[in-house]
Amino acid sequence: MEKKVFLFVVFLVVLCCARVALGAETDQYLTWGVELKDSADEVNRYFNETLSNYLERVNNRAKPIEDPKELTAAVYYHFFQFLGWSRFRTHIRHDPQIQKYPDLSVGKQKYLHESVHYGFAFPYFFMPMARTLRVGDVYFGTDKICHFFGYGRRYYQRYCRHISEGCSDEEAMRKIVMWGIVHENNLVGKLVCGVFSHGDLEANFQGFCLARDLCGGNSPYIKRIDGKWQLVRPVDLRKYITPGFDESYNNCHFWAMRKRVVLNILENKYCEKFNSPEVQKRFEQYKKYEPSFSQKVIQEYFEKRGKNPQKEQSIWALCSKKMKQQNAPVERIHCKFQHEKHS
Repeated sequence: MEKKVFLFVVFLVVLCCARVALGAETDQYLTWGVELKDSADEVNRYFNETLSNYLERVNNRAKPIEDPKELTAAVYYHFFQFLGWSRFRTHIRHDPQIQKYPDLSVGKQKYLHESVHYGFAFPYFFMPMARTLRVGDVYFGTDKICHFFGYGRRYYQRYCRHISEGCSDEEAMRKIVMWGIVHENNLVGKLVCGVFSHGDLEANFQGFCLARDLCGGNSPYIKRIDGKWQLVRPVDLRKYITPGFDESYNNCHFWAMRKRVVLNILENKYCEKFNSPEVQKRFEQYKKYEPSFSQKVIQEYFEKRGKNPQKEQSIWALCSKKMKQQNAPVERIHCKFQHEKHS
């Protein structure tokens, strides 16, 4: 019996390392009431300059890449080499022009202690915390960069394979979204740390969308001209960074002790803040964005199962329940769950 317990704990540790490598957890609730600088210009400048430099290197190879799908995968690999190391995320972390919250003067333990993820949640472990930045309207954790390029590339490669097998565009996209759900339910989410991150899945999908657009479609960003790959128009990442990246809006859902810890913090610390003008203004801006194909498929998946834990654990649902228990007027809560307006 003791041996089985030991092996189970070892198994969880190994899986947790995979989660850590992808960028750990993030907490946008801490930014409620905080106005971050929009870092879109800095992020776009770095991405486009790095991409242009990489294309020049590819063009100068003795045996350059000829296939656009192979080039797309190589570009993504350039930005995200392997688990735990991302060129793009590293740049964001150390660029002083890109404002992060909390800033790097706040230590890892203090950040964790202040976050919704702090607390004993056996058999899950404490996770490193990714800082929050803002691009355009959207506040999101730097961990989403790893998902954008790492899983974005894997989504894209699977999508291309499904298309080659005769699937329609929608069928191929649905297949990759479902594949992402399986992984989030197991290897990088629920099974590992008790967290199903809808924000991670959105970053995965939007990474795929950019990959598909890089060398394909009616107006690709990259074309081969006179045998040389060229960035013919700059990429604006604001097109691909959606409110679905913000985990205080497109909230995670949780299991076991992780669920008890996080939901208790949300109920006791954030219900009052939720009704603040600053938060309501941010969420009203987010509502202007149409939910992505991925978000719609994920919601459909849970609705068919007869239970939607994301909706049940949303800040709106938690605060509504709390106010009913206190015999307070529920009408005070303005911002309903983001997908209700599309039902």
